Amino acid sequence: MTSIYDLKDKAALVTGAASGIGREIATQFHALGARLVLTDINGDGVRAVADSLGTGITTCRHDVASEEDWAAVFATVEREHGRLDILVNNAGIMMAKPFEKAGVDMLRRQFRINVESVYLGMQGALPLLKAAIEEGARTTSIVNIASIYGKVAGSEYAAYSATKGAVRALSKAVATEMATSGVRVNCVMPGPVATNLGADWEPPRDADGHLIPPDIALAAWAKMIPMGRLGETGDIAPLVAFLASDAAAFITGSEFIADGGYTAA
Repeated sequence: MTSIYDLKDKAALVTGAASGIGREIATQFHALGARLVLTDINGDGVRAVADSLGTGITTCRHDVASEEDWAAVFATVEREHGRLDILVNNAGIMMAKPFEKAGVDMLRRQFRINVESVYLGMQGALPLLKAAIEEGARTTSIVNIASIYGKVAGSEYAAYSATKGAVRALSKAVATEMATSGVRVNCVMPGPVATNLGADWEPPRDADGHLIPPDIALAAWAKMIPMGRLGETGDIAPLVAFLASDAAAFITGSEFIADGGYTAA
């Protein structure tokens, strides 16, 4: 008998799968039997991930802020699988800067990549997700990756926080609309995770205005977490897999925090 935690033969699309949390989600889904379409702006990187996992995985170079790219990705999903059971909107960027110095261009860039992409992805996926239900799927699942900074304040992360708060609200709104259709929508909100997401991150400065070395800044950040460490990608992927599975068939419109106790302190 197949476990309800299995994703066997479910067609899953994961964005931002070339590295970090997205790569770990792809790895977990593959281990659970999903049929994968992996996308990333880094086409070579996502192909390397697919090659490391095995055969039969489709990849696409994908700018998630591009409507044309989304259309091409969904055409690929339909051609390869004819349906979609799981969409994980994982791709995103994180940029930090003191609010007084953060121009509106930084806000706009993050909104395009972190929010518009989720909007386009969910809207474009719905016909394929509904097709899977018509073919007998119990439910289908959208999991949007937000951040605890969409719920609590983060110094120097005003623009980023605004985008992740938008993802949180958007997830709930679409979940309520889709509730009777069988399409579930949930949001995962990781705390600080050691990935390359913050490539544009500027470490904080000390009282004299000097940049604090990244390793020292990250160590200080870890001390703020009750568990005493930064999160790892492997702390997030199992939660996403659960929400994608039939084990979560009665869960929609919810947010799940994985932050080592950061927001509880």
